[in-house]
Amino acid sequence: MTPSDGLSEEKIRAIVRDELIGTSRTLIGTILWTILSIFAVLVGLQLFQLALYTSSILAMAGCLLAGTLVTGASLYLLYLLHWA
Repeated sequence: MTPSDGLSEEKIRAIVRDELIGTSRTLIGTILWTILSIFAVLVGLQLFQLALYTSSILAMAGCLLAGTLVTGASLYLLYLLHWA
């Protein structure tokens, strides 16, 4: 029984090897971006905590705005990586 597309075993092995390399790069990238996003969420939460100890209202507003921006962007990245 011969294959219908006529691929040799070497060609099949090369295709599988290329696909495994591409998949592993994608998996490693997803893991690294997930770790980076989690650290960024922690930085955003730290900015909220810092806002509680600032001496002026303007500094508090800046820290709250930056914390909201960093936390929101990080959570959005996590959503795109895992749920979209």
